[in-house]
Amino acid sequence: MVEFGNVVENILYIAGAYLIGSVPFGYLAGRMNGIDLREHGSHNIGATNAARTLGRKWGVLVFVLDFLKGFLPVLGILQLQGWDVANYSAGQVGLLLGVIVALVLGHTYTCFLGFRGGKGVATMAGCLVGAFPMVAAWAVGAWLVMMAITRYVSLSSLIAGGVMVAASCYYYGQNDGVRQPAEWMIPGVLFLILLLVIYRHRENLRRIANGTEPKAFSKKK
Repeated sequence: MVEFGNVVENILYIAGAYLIGSVPFGYLAGRMNGIDLREHGSHNIGATNAARTLGRKWGVLVFVLDFLKGFLPVLGILQLQGWDVANYSAGQVGLLLGVIVALVLGHTYTCFLGFRGGKGVATMAGCLVGAFPMVAAWAVGAWLVMMAITRYVSLSSLIAGGVMVAASCYYYGQNDGVRQPAEWMIPGVLFLILLLVIYRHRENLRRIANGTEPKAFSKKK
């Protein structure tokens, strides 16, 4: 497995990940349709607002692109460092998690739009599937169940985030007598990302409490 001891090299990887995460596909999709998504619907450039404002096909396209900008860079890091994440050194885990955090921060606070962006769910989903597929499977399952019950995209995403953290504790936090950096670093950083996603969904939670949050599959107005 490749060791990344060069601090400058690691910083460049993380900075590059932030720039990739910052590509505002939702905003670009809106501009292709002659509108600024930041001025419509929930004023967000994510896939959900794109679907409600531009139509479901555009929403799916934005989701796929936001997903891929998380998935592909993470896959690149795994290709360089090796696929056995559970046995990574502290430096390897740190680089992987640094890239994931940078991708999510790029999406949520893109430098191309005055540090206003999406809510991080699609890009984080791509990161999860690429780096921690079993954790992703549990999170996606939770999202599907909650969507079937509530039809709230935002609430389903937050519940999936909680399951993500719990699953990461199960798969990487087990104490088998050999303490590995992945055992505490991965659940810890995923928990911090969950807190960011909750913060980014605070308005959605307020609307759910008030009964004004739109449900999925409702007709576009």
